[in-house]
Formats: sequence, structure tokens, C-alpha cells
Amino acid sequence: MVPALVPILRSMSTDPCKPEVLAHIIEDVMDDCIRVFVLKGLEACSMEDFYQACGPHRAYVEEHFTTKHDFCAAMLMWWLNSVFAELKSTISLHSNLRAAVEAVLYEFIDICINHRESRHADKFCVLDNMTLFDEELLAKFAMYYQEGVKHFRLKFVDLKSELKDPDDIEKLLIFYVMIIEGLYVLVRRGFSREMLFEYADMSLHTLEFYEKRPTDLS
Repeated sequence: MVPALVPILRSMSTDPCKPEVLAHIIEDVMDDCIRVFVLKGLEACSMEDFYQACGPHRAYVEEHFTTKHDFCAAMLMWWLNSVFAELKSTISLHSNLRAAVEAVLYEFIDICINHRESRHADKFCVLDNMTLFDEELLAKFAMYYQEGVKHFRLKFVDLKSELKDPDDIEKLLIFYVMIIEGLYVLVRRGFSREMLFEYADMSLHTLEFYEKRPTDLS
């Protein structure tokens, strides 16, 4: 399990020494528990419904979660972490702004396409949609989402010398956050990997407009 998930699960767990075990169990029970959401709805279903859906993992989940919101949040965080942790790792590898942005866009597309093709594809959509109707889950999602945006902003700040005007950082950040959100929508609509890469490449022309020319860097 990637390190970024450890503090999240520790904050939700009464047994902070075993976050890796908890993450593994969340993955194992996700399908059956989300089926409960779909059939009964988040408001109507109870923790007992979730416990029953966990099968052989019931005792462990019952020990660690007492509310359905914490349980749903743990699954949501597990999913989000699989996206954001990879993006953070990817962006940290690059010392050139264009290369960093390009790598993040490509990696995001690959992750989302792989999720779409996995056995969890429909479940991710359910988790995502749940945040639209539940304020607690939306708040947790927003908090984690902002952490990802903050990391993206730091890369722009670190490499601001490559821009004609460092004051354009916020403008570019918002633009690429919109691009990433748009790519996610297109993934859910079934667009191909190749087509998504083309859209990502098109967005890089915007960055070129704000970057210094080679002669400006010398």
C-alpha cells in the first residue's frame, strides 16, 4: 500500500498499527458493500447491512467502523489515494514544467482507463456519485481533493522561473485542474486512451503560450 493512505486509514481506525491490513480488507469487501448502497441507498442502509456484506471480514470491519459514513469515507479515500498518490509520485520526478504537466496528464489518463477496465469500474462511479448527495462524504472528498491541488500548485511555484509571468500560476493551475476533471468525465463516457492523449497534448499548447522562450531562459 502506498504510504499516503496510512495516515488516512489510521485516522479512521481504532487499530493504527494495522492500516495495511485494513486497506486490503476494504478492497476485498468493496464490491459487496457498494451493492448494498445501490440496492438500499446510503440513507436507508445500516451498518448491520454493511457488516453482513463483509462476510468473513465482518469482525474486523465491525471493530474498526461504527458509522456508515466513516466506512464509506474509507472506501472513497482508498479509491482517491490510488489516483492521487501516483500523480504525486509522477510530478515529483520532473524538473521541467511542461514535462511535469504532461506526465501528470498522461498518468491520470492511464490510471482512470485502468480503473475503467478493472473489476471495480462501476463501483468507482458509485463512490464518486455518492459525494454529490452526502455532505459528510463531500467534505472528505473536497479535503483530499484540495491536497492534490495543493501539490500540483507547489510544482508550478517551484518552476515559476520558466513562466513569463509568475503571477499566471493560479490561472494555469485552475486551467489544468479543469482539464483533469474534463478528462475524467471523458473516461467515464468511454473515450479511448489515444483520444484522451490527444486532448492532453492540445492543452499543452496553452502552457507554451505562458512559458518563456528558450532565448528568454538563457
